Amino acid sequence: MHKLRGMPPLPGLYIFVLVALAGCQDEAVAVFPEGPGDVLFTEIMPALEPADGSWLELFNNTDKSVNLEQCVIGSSNGQELSLASSQIVAARQYLAVHSADVTLPGLSDIASFSFPVDAFQLSADETLVLKCGGRTVDQVSYQVSRPTMSDRVRSWQLHLNPAEPGRYTSESHWCHILPSEKYEFSVNRFATPGFSNSFCDSNMPFAVFDNQAAVLIEGVDLEATLKVAEAEFARKSATSELVIWGIRDQVITPAIARTISEMYFANIEMLYDTQPFMALDWNHAVWHFAWAISNLYRNGDSAVKRELQAAYEDALTRPETLDRNKYVAAEYVRGERIVMGDMHTPAHNRMRELIVAPTNPSYLSSYEEYQENGRSSLETIGLHYLYVVFAFFSESFK
Repeated sequence: MHKLRGMPPLPGLYIFVLVALAGCQDEAVAVFPEGPGDVLFTEIMPALEPADGSWLELFNNTDKSVNLEQCVIGSSNGQELSLASSQIVAARQYLAVHSADVTLPGLSDIASFSFPVDAFQLSADETLVLKCGGRTVDQVSYQVSRPTMSDRVRSWQLHLNPAEPGRYTSESHWCHILPSEKYEFSVNRFATPGFSNSFCDSNMPFAVFDNQAAVLIEGVDLEATLKVAEAEFARKSATSELVIWGIRDQVITPAIARTISEMYFANIEMLYDTQPFMALDWNHAVWHFAWAISNLYRNGDSAVKRELQAAYEDALTRPETLDRNKYVAAEYVRGERIVMGDMHTPAHNRMRELIVAPTNPSYLSSYEEYQENGRSSLETIGLHYLYVVFAFFSESFK
C-alpha cells in the first residue's frame, strides 16, 4: 500500500475505507433470480402490423441487482430469446427488451437489450414465459382481440400495486395504457418503457366495455335525476356535468333525450369557464359531458338518436378543444368500444349522491334528499382548498 506524501499513516481510516468499499461491492453484486416473482413482465407492445416493431419491459421486483445472463424469454408460438451475458438490472428498476427497429425514449437512462427484428416477434395472441436457469420466474398471457388503431398505438401494461409473485399471470390483471399526452413517447404512440406504469384499467373496478346490461341502475328515476342535473348546472362548476355522465349508460326515452340535448347546448360552453374543483377542471368537464352524449346516442334506439343527433355531432368535436386529456377523450367519445360504468371508486361514490332511484338504497330516494344533503357553496370551496393544501404538501415531501 502506498503512503500519501507528507501525511502520516492513517490505519484506522484505511480500514474504514476498505470496509466501506467492500460493503459497496457487496451491494453492487448482481444475483441470479431465485424464484417466481423476482422479475416480472410489466409492459408489452406487440407487433400487430408487419411494419410494427415490438418490445417488452421487465421489472426487477427485488431489493438487489439481478443478472439475467442465463435467462430466456419464450413464447407460445415457439420463439425463444436469450438475453445477453451479464445483463444487469438494478433493484426495483426496469429492462426494456426491444427489436432493433424500435426507437424508445430515454434508452441512455435505462437498462435495455436490443435483438434482431427477425429473431423474436411479439404477436397479438401470446403467452410469454421468463425462465432463468430452467426455472420459471414469471409468465403472462395476453390477447389483442382485433388490430384496431387503439391497440396499435398503446402498450399493454401491468400496474404494480403491489407486485405480488404469481398474481399477474393472466390478461385480467393487464390493460391498455391511457392515451394521455403524458405518456406519448413518439407521434401517437403511448407507453412508459423503462419507467413506472400509468393509472391502469385494472384499478378501475367499475369500468365496463360494450355491456349496457351490466351498468343499468335498478329503479332509476330519470326525470328526478334531471332535476338534480339542472341544480348542478346552476352551480356553474367543473363537476356540473357529472349527473348526466352518471346516467349516460341508462335506457332513455326520446323525451329524456330531448331534455338532455337541450341541457348540453345550454351548458357545454359554460364549462370552459368553470373553476377547478380538487383534481377536476374544465378539461375534465367538457370531456365527460361529450362522453355522456356519445354513450347515450350510441346506446339509444332510432328515436333517441334523432333527438341527440345534433348534440352527438357536436360532442364528437370537443376532444380537440381540450388542453389536456384530448387523446383519452377522443377514445372514449368516438372509440370503437363504448366505455361504460362509474370507472373508479370516487366517481361511484359521487354518483350515489347525485342519481335518484327511490327503490334502490344505494342512491338518492328523491330530489328533496339531494337538496337536503347537497354540498353548500362554502363546503365546496372548503373541500377544494383542503385538497390544494394536501396536494402541495404531498408534492413537497416526495
